[in-house]
Amino acid sequence: MLKIYKTLDLTGSTCAGPIGELLGVMGEINEDEAVEAIIGDAETARQVREWVKATGYKLVSETQEGNKFKFVIGR
Repeated sequence: MLKIYKTLDLTGSTCAGPIGELLGVMGEINEDEAVEAIIGDAETARQVREWVKATGYKLVSETQEGNKFKFVIGR
């Protein structure tokens, strides 16, 4: 079971902001940890999905509640 290392509320961030935040934190986590990211719009959520795929990180889960998307990303 993965432990959440940090939760990032990125709902006020768009464009490259959320990716930059995630990039910084992902370098800090261990194999048994994950980062939870809350994204505030569909376009940024799409970019996060593509970034996870391109970098080889693991999209552990994705949920949507209204206009907010919650990602759990691991190594």
